[in-house]
Amino acid sequence: MMKLKNSILPMLLGLFGIAFFAACSPDKPENEKGNKLHEDPTKSVFTLTEGKLRSGTAFGSMPKESDFVPTGNVQKIIWEVVKGENFKTGDGGQTKFVVKNTKKHPDVVYSLRMDYYNAKGEHMNHQFYDNEQDKIHQHFFMYYVNDGAANVLVRDRTKLPYEYTYADTYKGKFIGDSNPMGFFGFIRFLQPSTKFNLKVALMHSGNLTKFGNDGKASPFWAPSPSQLNKALWDLSVKLPIEIED
Repeated sequence: MMKLKNSILPMLLGLFGIAFFAACSPDKPENEKGNKLHEDPTKSVFTLTEGKLRSGTAFGSMPKESDFVPTGNVQKIIWEVVKGENFKTGDGGQTKFVVKNTKKHPDVVYSLRMDYYNAKGEHMNHQFYDNEQDKIHQHFFMYYVNDGAANVLVRDRTKLPYEYTYADTYKGKFIGDSNPMGFFGFIRFLQPSTKFNLKVALMHSGNLTKFGNDGKASPFWAPSPSQLNKALWDLSVKLPIEIED
């Protein structure tokens, strides 16, 4: 009997220890959907301003807001939550953006700014930056084409009818290159006489960082397959674009 007790006691202690450490394990993931650390926006305002870059500043060299010279034409599209429904285009804005192309107007560049508001009408962009939320949020600007069976995301950059570059700042520092967010950036349109829907989506990567193993974020036009499948999306809307002749 003593031998039996001596053999059972270590087993019981071992099982108790396993249960204790399992209960205290910090590795259990939180319910990210219920702990987003920011409110859900109920209104989004997309402001497109026509302009040009200062002399000597190239579009592909990560221009900053200070490099942009507006020329006066400002367009807005507003999306907002309608009671009992999802996001819909709201009053006070346009139904589409009508833009110039770079073939006829090579110097024309547009700034694109996003402003989000909560249910109280308060501006809330900062909520996507504070508490390290900037590490898991990023806007994408996607182009889909129909292959005859379904709408397919275009991953070949050379087939896009537009170019975009992130130009965000945070606490006075330019982060467009190191930590792209997409609340402010520059866009230009390449193909004359083209109409398409620009899909703008704000990714919330949840328990995963938005950066890949190489330390870089996904490009503006193509979130990774895992991001598309696993991330939460705080916003996903279509902006109708009409490129003039």
